[in-house]
Amino acid sequence: MLFLLPFFLAAAALPQDSSDGFRALADDVEMEVLDNGLRVIVLPRGRAPVVSFRVHVNAGAIDEDAGLTGLAHFAEHMAFKGSERIGAGNWLSEKIALEECDRAWKAYEYALAIENEDAEELLEEFEVARLRADSYSLAEEFDAVVEEAGGADSNASTGADATRYFVSLPSNRQETWFWLAREMLGAPVMREFYKERDVVMEERRMRTDSDPFGSLLEAVLNAAFTAHPYRDNTIGHMDDLKRLDRPEMIAFWKRHYTADRMVVAVVGNVDPSEVFALAEKYLADLPPAAQPRSPRTREPRQKGPRTVEVVRPASPALFAAWHTPSLRGRTGVVHDVLGAILHGGASSRLHTRLVKKERVAAMVEGIVGFPGRLDATLSGVILVPTPGHSLEECLALTQEEIEILAEEGPTERELEGVRRRSKMGLLESLGSNPGLAGALARAEAEEDGWETLFESLDSLEGITAGDIKKAAATYLPSQRTVGYLLPPGMDASTPVGGGS
Repeated sequence: MLFLLPFFLAAAALPQDSSDGFRALADDVEMEVLDNGLRVIVLPRGRAPVVSFRVHVNAGAIDEDAGLTGLAHFAEHMAFKGSERIGAGNWLSEKIALEECDRAWKAYEYALAIENEDAEELLEEFEVARLRADSYSLAEEFDAVVEEAGGADSNASTGADATRYFVSLPSNRQETWFWLAREMLGAPVMREFYKERDVVMEERRMRTDSDPFGSLLEAVLNAAFTAHPYRDNTIGHMDDLKRLDRPEMIAFWKRHYTADRMVVAVVGNVDPSEVFALAEKYLADLPPAAQPRSPRTREPRQKGPRTVEVVRPASPALFAAWHTPSLRGRTGVVHDVLGAILHGGASSRLHTRLVKKERVAAMVEGIVGFPGRLDATLSGVILVPTPGHSLEECLALTQEEIEILAEEGPTERELEGVRRRSKMGLLESLGSNPGLAGALARAEAEEDGWETLFESLDSLEGITAGDIKKAAATYLPSQRTVGYLLPPGMDASTPVGGGS
């Protein structure tokens, strides 16, 4: 898939001449940059009185300090808890109660660290303070305002590279959204922090600790990266989550949720001049960064294959991941096409050979750009063996198929098929206002500007068999990390029971 295809959303289609119609949309896009550095992109589109909003914030898990993993994802939860004006039953009393709660937690944490016998008593005092602070909270008001305004699909997502907020509203409620965005982005008070911390920890338990595949993916990340922050799961480490406090969240927000790291995209039945005026009115006072985004430690080149085992009562599986360069611009398109050829559906090489022909695998599932795309990253494949076959057999055939592609390259028919399917997927994903808003914001924030979105079809056409050969040649065993999911008592060379 193309680098702009995380936005698969059902929606009205583009015009019949979809390729030309898609490119023609670029003529209608307008962008203004506020004095604080915040970028606002507007695309008037459609007659229905609906508008989609997207806020792309360049703040993700890669921005977390050691010992504070999970803050970026946690911040997404906090964004919907309101401000001094939204969600406050009695702000002055709540403010005092929140600060008392923070002090109580610090006292307990310190006592625990020095093994003070008063720790349990201090924990009880903290719980009393937390309940007092939460008693003033009307955190549900934020969602209630969105619902009353006719909002749909209000949500957010956090990844390694960025956090994204999105919603669709009637066109006549644009000012409501800008007011809400100002409160959400510029004045969150982080109410119910310690209550929500329990929610995030439970999410960690469900998605990673109790999920065999979640545990496998995390184990591969931890093994593949030794220096770069991509090594840390976006959900955060449980030990860190247990100790996070509200002042740390406030400090993270102030440092990373700055105007120059935000892109707002608005797509729908709107007047650009009105949108820009509202952005100036509500978002122009958001502070810019005091310092640029911190550089990340560059991951050193891997010097040999790495293997990690996760032993769980689950069906055996493996996740093999290879180091790739940063997947931005043309490099990202090349690797997306390579991924489509290798594992992109029923006609892909790995599915054809491992599932259809040799029947050694029951499932082939690929991923390009894990866990992010801004910096040098991973691309890989998840394989589930069939009865009578082993994980090592599946891995050997996978590496062999990659080496064949690196030596011979794809056929022109194969490459053209991927181009055609990728074009259709791109145009389908961008056939909706939410899809376009998300793609515009991402292209502006992470690529060379929103214009690159409309160059993506041409970029795809320019990919050659030589490009694919060169990219496949980087999928070397020495640059590979393999995670094996193994039931107790089984190893990677053991055929799965039940067949021969």
